[in-house]
Amino acid sequence: MIETVVCVLVVALYLIISLFTADNKSSDDNSQLEQMNDGMGNIIADGEHMSRAEAEDAQARGELYDTYY
Repeated sequence: MIETVVCVLVVALYLIISLFTADNKSSDDNSQLEQMNDGMGNIIADGEHMSRAEAEDAQARGELYDTYY
């Protein structure tokens, strides 16, 4: 019985920690794309014009790490 309670508490703690750490990363990612937004829904990074979806994919691959307008 005690083992079950401990397992449930560990899983609940893991889920709570995961939620808090995931929020910080997504807000950092969104702020980077917002800084490169051209005001019409497109992104300008390193002189390239791309759609928001293309920029999110490039960011997920790590291609937008150090960028400029």
